[in-house]
Amino acid sequence: MGEAKRRNAMAKQVADDLRRRLDAGEFGSPGKAEHYCLVLDKSSRGRDLLATLRTLSAFAGLEPLIEAEAFRVWEASKLFRFVVLCAGEGKPDQRSLLAADLGRLLGDTLPKALRRLPPGTPPSAVLLGVAEEDLRAIERGVAEARPS
Repeated sequence: MGEAKRRNAMAKQVADDLRRRLDAGEFGSPGKAEHYCLVLDKSSRGRDLLATLRTLSAFAGLEPLIEAEAFRVWEASKLFRFVVLCAGEGKPDQRSLLAADLGRLLGDTLPKALRRLPPGTPPSAVLLGVAEEDLRAIERGVAEARPS
């Protein structure tokens, strides 16, 4: 299978999984993305997850975050490795947080972002579009910041 076909198949699988999770109410009311925390880096996994989310109408609230200055700074800058986008109250720039490196993400940015999620929001509402080598550390950081 060619790289393009493999990526398209993966994107479809991710989109189908997200639709199932939306219907189950993992992000708020069934069918709606009211509560989520999205952690992205500039890897292909980050780009692919963002592209997939943009195709799902339930994540339409993501667009103002993508249009916000903080996101544009992250895209254009080599200084910031991660961006965290949060659903909820506040202006888009208040819900778009930047982290220069993994240490800053785990020590400051991620805990701050996770506090924006309402109590009882399942850990699965945190979506990770990050390189494989950072995935486990970030999953541990989420688990430590939001114990079950």
